Amino acid sequence: MDPEMLASKKRELRRQLRAHRAAAYGGEHGAARRASEAQQLLGHASPLITAVEAAVTAARAAGTALPLVAAYHPTPSEADVMPLARRLAQAGARLVFPAADAGTELEWIAWDGDSDFQDSPGRGFGKEPRGERLGTGALHEVMLVLAPAVAVDRSATRIGHGAGYYDRSLTTIPPSAQVVAVVHPSELLEEGALVRGEHDVPIPRVLTADGLVSLITSEGS
Repeated sequence: MDPEMLASKKRELRRQLRAHRAAAYGGEHGAARRASEAQQLLGHASPLITAVEAAVTAARAAGTALPLVAAYHPTPSEADVMPLARRLAQAGARLVFPAADAGTELEWIAWDGDSDFQDSPGRGFGKEPRGERLGTGALHEVMLVLAPAVAVDRSATRIGHGAGYYDRSLTTIPPSAQVVAVVHPSELLEEGALVRGEHDVPIPRVLTADGLVSLITSEGS
C-alpha cells in the first residue's frame, strides 16, 4: 500500500473508531461504564503489578534506581489507566507521563503518585503532571510502558492519534521493557483489522477491562 493510501486508510479508521468510542463512553452513562471498567482493568493488571513490585524489592535490596513506568493521563473517553498508575506508584515505581511540547518527540515528566495534573497543550493528549521534566530520552531505562491507542488488532498493530509520538518513543526503550497498550474491550480488534506502516511499532500486549492479552506474532512482525 503506498504511503498516501495508507494515510488515508488510517484517517478513516480513526474516524470510525473515535465515533464508536464517543458513542459508547460519552455522557453520564458512558462515564459510569468507564469508571466501572477502570476497576476491572486494574484487577486484570495484577501480573504487571506483581512484576513491578518484584523489581522494586530487588532495586531496594541492591541499592539501585527504582523501576521506571511510563503511563499517560487519559482523555475523558479513553480507557482509564489512572487507578493502575496510582497502584504502581504506591508499589514504589517511578512514574513518568508524556508532555506534547518537545517538537516531534515526547518529553517525559515525573509524577509523584499524588500531585494534581494540569491541561496539556497537545491536541489529543490528556493532562500532564507538574513534576520535573526529564527530557525526551527518559525511557532509556523504562521497565513498563502503558501506551494509549485508538485501537489495537490481534496481529499486534496499534493505531494511535496520528502524530507518531509513541512509535518514535518506543524505539528508545530497552529490549527488556514491557509495552502494554490500554484500550476499551471493543477496541481490541480481529487480526488484520488495522493497517501497519513501516514506522508503526508492533504492540505485544493489550490490557482491557476484559483481561491482559498477549499478542503472539512471528519474529519481526
